[in-house]
This record gives sequence, structure tokens and C-alpha cells, in this order.
Amino acid sequence: MGELESSIYVIGSPDLDLMNPTNLPSLNIVKEYYEIPFKDYAIVMFHPVTTDYKNIKQNAKNFVDSLLNSNENFVVIYPNNDLGTEEILLEYRRLENNSRFKIYPSLRFEYFLRLLKETRFIIGNSSAGVREAPYYKVPTIDIGTRQSNRGQANSIINVAYDSEDILLAIKNISSKKQEIIDINEFGEGNSNELFLHLLESDIIWEVNCQKQFQDL
Repeated sequence: MGELESSIYVIGSPDLDLMNPTNLPSLNIVKEYYEIPFKDYAIVMFHPVTTDYKNIKQNAKNFVDSLLNSNENFVVIYPNNDLGTEEILLEYRRLENNSRFKIYPSLRFEYFLRLLKETRFIIGNSSAGVREAPYYKVPTIDIGTRQSNRGQANSIINVAYDSEDILLAIKNISSKKQEIIDINEFGEGNSNELFLHLLESDIIWEVNCQKQFQDL
């Protein structure tokens, strides 16, 4: 954004500082609280893309078709309230009364993090798949364009809205779990320590405060 390179200090995302597994409830507590019976499961988070509203019905249908045709157990979390949410929720009705699916409007944040850390993979188009999941070394199946040009760890598989492509990605996700996942893009969960170190050092107080725009 035109900042002087010498005045930029990369410390990572403070969000990751809150994700330390030692600060999270146990998986047993979370499963008991939400009555999740699965030993193994995947997390579903699929939001509408408001700039592609005309295709949301078909995209949601293809997505749900792929979930139903897989052999996985899924913890499904409602989409956000953007335009297109109703179309997704209408498709989710096909998942009701199916023993492989547990559906929730929302989850406590720290409970969600524990479920995410222990999940086989996360599927959909949530930012959790490109930020939080790689931190926990959890594979992501990212569908469509909602996260285009955002973080791209090697744990992420990008697929289109085609149900066969999604189903193939689900079948192949186990091999992705075995890869060494690069989690450095958003830091390593110690941005608070790095920030404090900067404040206590002399270097940050010697930065030229006069705003300059550097034309790159």
C-alpha cells in the first residue's frame, strides 16, 4: 500500500494466538455438549457468493449432492446471512434425518476450534479453510471462487462447483493429510510475543513517522 519497506514488521495474525490447543476444551467435552456421535468427521461451511447469486441454487445443489454421495460423517454449520443463504438452507433440508449429518446454526468459537483441529478435513468456501485449518494442519477442500486470491497453503485443494469434482476431492483427501503442511503464511501463533518484543525494543521507535507513499 505504498508503505516504506523499512517500517513494516511482519508478526503474523493475532487470530492464531487464540487457537493454541492447550487453551481449548477437550474433544470429548465438545462432542458431548453438541451430541456428536461420530468418531471421525469432516466440517462443512458453505456460504453464498453474493456476486454469483444467479448460480447459487445450482451450486448449493451440486454441493449437497456430493456430500450425500460420499461416505463421510459431517458436522454442518449454517452459512452466514448474505444474499443466497435461504437457497443453501433449502438444500440442507435434504440432510435432515440422515445419521451421517449433524447440523448447527452456530457453534461456540472455542468449541468450533477444537472440532476443527480434530476433523479429517473441512469442506466448503469459508475463510476458516484458508486460515485456521492450515494452522492445525487440517486439509481443506475449497469450492468455487469465494476465497480466490486469498491464502493458499499446500493443504488446500481447490475445486469447481461440479459435484463429481467435489466427490473426487473428498475421496482423495486422505492422501493430502499425509503431506507436510506449510502454516507460515499467517504466522505461528506468537504474534503477541513478537508485538511486545517490538514495543520493548528501540527499533520501532526509530521509524520515520512522516507518511510517505512509495510508488511500486
